[in-house]
Amino acid sequence: MQFRKDINGLRAIAVIAVVLFHFNPSSMPGGFAGVDVFFVISGFLMTGIIFKGIEKENFSILKFYSSRANRIIPALTALCVTVLILGYLFLTSWDYKTIGRDVATSIFFVSSIMFSLRSGYFDTGENFLLHTWSLSTEWQFYIIYPLLLVIIRRFISVIKIKKTILIATIIGFIFSVIATYQWPIESYYLLPMRAWEMMLGGLAYLYPLTLANKRKILVEWSGILLIIGSYFFISKENAWPGYLVIFPVFGTFLIIQAQRNNSIITSNIIIQRIGTWSYSIYLWHWPIAVSFDYYTIDDKYKIIGISASVLLGFLSYHLIENKTKNTTTPIKVIIKNILIMVSLGLIGAITFKTQGFAQRESLESNSLIQGGTMNDHLVHEGKSLLNTEDEYDYILIGDSNSNHYVRGIIHEGSRVKHSWYATCLSFPNSISTRNGAYRTWKEDCSNNYKLGLNNKKTIIIAQSWDREGDNILECKNKNCQLTGDYSIDLKNQLKELFQAYGNKSQIYIVGELPKPKTPDIMQCLKANSLLGLKLKCNEKSEYKKSALKINTVLKDATSGYDNVKFIDPVKAICINKLCNYSKDGKSLFMVDGDHLSGYGSEVIWKYIIDKIKISNKKID
Repeated sequence: MQFRKDINGLRAIAVIAVVLFHFNPSSMPGGFAGVDVFFVISGFLMTGIIFKGIEKENFSILKFYSSRANRIIPALTALCVTVLILGYLFLTSWDYKTIGRDVATSIFFVSSIMFSLRSGYFDTGENFLLHTWSLSTEWQFYIIYPLLLVIIRRFISVIKIKKTILIATIIGFIFSVIATYQWPIESYYLLPMRAWEMMLGGLAYLYPLTLANKRKILVEWSGILLIIGSYFFISKENAWPGYLVIFPVFGTFLIIQAQRNNSIITSNIIIQRIGTWSYSIYLWHWPIAVSFDYYTIDDKYKIIGISASVLLGFLSYHLIENKTKNTTTPIKVIIKNILIMVSLGLIGAITFKTQGFAQRESLESNSLIQGGTMNDHLVHEGKSLLNTEDEYDYILIGDSNSNHYVRGIIHEGSRVKHSWYATCLSFPNSISTRNGAYRTWKEDCSNNYKLGLNNKKTIIIAQSWDREGDNILECKNKNCQLTGDYSIDLKNQLKELFQAYGNKSQIYIVGELPKPKTPDIMQCLKANSLLGLKLKCNEKSEYKKSALKINTVLKDATSGYDNVKFIDPVKAICINKLCNYSKDGKSLFMVDGDHLSGYGSEVIWKYIIDKIKISNKKID
């Protein structure tokens, strides 16, 4: 295929928007639509390659796959290896664990599926490989699309295949619009809702327009206005990819159809260079952008971050992309890349499984090891009876705000049987607040509290009570979610819970943790700890007011039961409204503003156990 300067320029227009959006969303609120521009371009180019081969009856799927692998995998591998190395040196174990997961799913091009199960694109915070979702979606298209076309060609003519793609594109767009409002998170990430964009690019190849020069200019400028307009008039508040995605997608379609290879907009030397480096720029810019939030780097330095993204994109293109040409047989190329994928995937899986190699550091050297790390036996050997059938003194149930007491349990030497489920409240009829298209936690939530039924042990319930601002629970048909009124819904659920447990067990309710008003405090302290910086951080700060309100309700709700006691964790580190979130600026209380660090786990758990022991003595 003849080199198209206009398409290369389109790549630049796309990557510039994405980079600006990620570094400064307010400068280009719809810049994320640059990814949709990339999708259309990919569809056009891939359809051209496939149909040229099909029409000449010499299309090789192996050659196609090997070419795509050589184009995408080497640069992605370099990024993943770099993130793994730097993450080992400069991330907390908890965050490094996430790097392992994301490297494994990214290199196998399934990260789009994984992210769709977790949270929305605009809700995801410090995730260094989030941007690989688009590569995963494209690669899935590269795998499926040529296979389908080759199979279909056995039964129908090329002309009918073109009509089939046209119809499928229209149906795909309609389905995407409907799905966006039904399953907004899944629709953003997954191929079924994005495939039509790439097929529309294919239609630009299959049905090219023949235009006079004046018409070409008009069509090109119409396309540019649609794309640029979407960058500025669309924002993350709009459902995406809903019907509004037609603007950047159709704008890209028009520019491709205009075929203006000498346009001042897309063919100037600066745009051409950026277009050539666009894939590598896209790869490297996101980890740099995330680092600004992760380490609380001042926004005034973001121009350096943007420049570094372009520089790394330039180096990656010339040192990696441009060096990986098909110089051997397709099968050897595929085998080589599969070996790379398997190797990186294993490293990522091991990193995830070992909780980010948490055992490499002790609490004394790094207080940012997450309190819920499950490799704690390597630090304090033999004291834990978590999740065993052995003799134990306490049952601890809850959500991830229960799990982060693991460090404290082992350090203090408590004999605890532990059960926790992410996002679940330990009530008889509660359901998870996160409902994905592929997973629901309803059964887990409803069963979590059962660990304490008919049990004479001491039951400790520790969980995050504040999930949606000042709202806690809304119960409909005994299914409770996190919205509603404190005094009615929460008390009713606790009453049902206490009735289910009966008077045989001693029950302790651990209140809401004193979490800082904003995560900036912990981010600042974390940056100092990890990078050895000397940023001015407020080690003492106020906590969220909702914790006071929640704990007041919890204390009131438990006061009518002889076998139920309330423990207020706020008093462990706070005096009046001020809380100590670090010890000498080194031992930090939380790792992310929500979950306890190892140090915080030890401090709060000791406070909890001391209160329980005092209470048990009074009972005796």
